[in-house]
Amino acid sequence: MDLHSRRNFLKRAGLTGLALTAGPTLLAACGSESTGSAASKGAPLTLPTAGSKSPLEMRIWGAYPDFVQANVNAFQQAYGTKVNMNVIGGDYPSILQNLLQQKQTVDMAYSLTHVLAAWQKAGWVADFDRFWARADAEKEMIPAVRDAATVNGHLMGLPYFAFVHGMMLANTEVLQKAGLEGQYPKTYTELYDQARKIKQSGASDTPYLPFWITSFAGIPWGFVQEALNRNIPLFADNGTPQFDEKSEAVEMLQQWRALYTEGLVPKGILTFQESDFAETYAKGGIAYASHLQFYLPSLHDKNSSSVAGKIVPIPRQGQNWGMLHVGLYVVGAPGKDDERLAQDYRLAQYFGYKDPKTNQFDVPLKWAREKYLTQGYSAVNDDPSVIEAASKWLPEPDKNLPILKDSLENAQYPKGLFHQLWALRWLTYAAQELPKAVTGDATPATVVKNLRTKAEELMEQFKP
Repeated sequence: MDLHSRRNFLKRAGLTGLALTAGPTLLAACGSESTGSAASKGAPLTLPTAGSKSPLEMRIWGAYPDFVQANVNAFQQAYGTKVNMNVIGGDYPSILQNLLQQKQTVDMAYSLTHVLAAWQKAGWVADFDRFWARADAEKEMIPAVRDAATVNGHLMGLPYFAFVHGMMLANTEVLQKAGLEGQYPKTYTELYDQARKIKQSGASDTPYLPFWITSFAGIPWGFVQEALNRNIPLFADNGTPQFDEKSEAVEMLQQWRALYTEGLVPKGILTFQESDFAETYAKGGIAYASHLQFYLPSLHDKNSSSVAGKIVPIPRQGQNWGMLHVGLYVVGAPGKDDERLAQDYRLAQYFGYKDPKTNQFDVPLKWAREKYLTQGYSAVNDDPSVIEAASKWLPEPDKNLPILKDSLENAQYPKGLFHQLWALRWLTYAAQELPKAVTGDATPATVVKNLRTKAEELMEQFKP
């Protein structure tokens, strides 16, 4: 799969720009009286024995629609249920949110996890508390994926994907030129010191590509994931900020400032879109990138990448690299009776867990095998067919596949932030503030203080 297809996947999800910026609709939901999720009351439902009396409405973003439609067709044939799959173009999260708010029928859709607390509070999405296979599905999920999918004690969906956001990738060609091949850093401090050595050696003018792109899912996510990896406390489980101007987060931003002023990162990184980021690393010449695991196949595609065969994940050696990124299949809540909800659960199970008829991970395996969209289940990612497919493009698969597995299954998830009603509002603010620390427009201490103050204001604004 080429670089363009990979870029479009995240673009369609609404992660490559300020598409979903906690606008009036979402803020109204956050401030409204809590209704709870629609499915949280009642006994577990049972698997339907017949098809739905009316078509099910499925909404997706515009990534691989033909691939998804083929799976929809298979479901329709197997279960005698018509499914209207519609692709939402443009600003997917906001459009889906409007459909839910207007009580339009949404039987299943994609969602990222950082909006679910607000959507749950507004009563727009049903939880999976009454899903007949909930316990089995939760047991098979990677623990951190299960935590990411569980909001206020309620399972809010079944995994669509799970990958490492900010996985540290290395260009072996550049490291070889610098005399550092195989000498991977164990910490960010070692990484930054090594970047200086690489620049001094002449092997690379800009040795490091950090995830500082311009988006709420850009530099703020880069900040959160690096703090997580360094074990710098940011937010308690209830959202209370654990950092201030005396925090180690200040020193971290001071290091970022040094990277920028010393020219160790691309000059325009703070204005990069996600497409600029992906293309810059694919052109070659950069030793390390805090990248997205999902991009690995495209980086090894000789038709679209100059670094094919040269990019490898660096191992965890006491410190993580990056954080967990999860997408879910969710079910709209408004106007659902038990019969309709059971039909929705079955559709979600088919796509996000095991086909009820075959009792196999049929659709998740297809995503992992054919698109390298890693899943929230170890049994899928470890399947021989998935390993065989990845081994065709990944250098030294016997060495690097275990690194990928270890990185994903031990990835940290920022639950204390992402499961707050105001998470998106804070991330949007952070996207404006963090670049100031990098460029010197504000001191790191001032920026960290401002980030804490904003979190405190939002906690007060959206307190129960």
